[in-house]
Amino acid sequence: MEVTHLTDSNFKEDIKKVAAGIVLFHKKLCPHCLNMQKVLTKMSARRSEISIMYIDSEENPQAMDSLEVERVPTIAIIKDGEAVGRHIGLMNPREATAFYDSF
Repeated sequence: MEVTHLTDSNFKEDIKKVAAGIVLFHKKLCPHCLNMQKVLTKMSARRSEISIMYIDSEENPQAMDSLEVERVPTIAIIKDGEAVGRHIGLMNPREATAFYDSF
């Protein structure tokens, strides 16, 4: 699995290039965020067409503001370069896949 790490400086441009993806907003020391990283790893092993991107919310506040993200972990669903949905909190791989597929 290849993970792209986004920053405030590359966030908007990189998102526009994504046909199908998930952005995880996280903090380095957040245990729930680490669990969501594991969930996305399992999900991407089954769904290789989905790009997985991480962005550290503490180091990149502009990206958080642009998608109105207030808490972590938050995932944003990206379809055709646009954020089409958000979910705050933990999910298991089945729930994350179902949430992604609902868009």
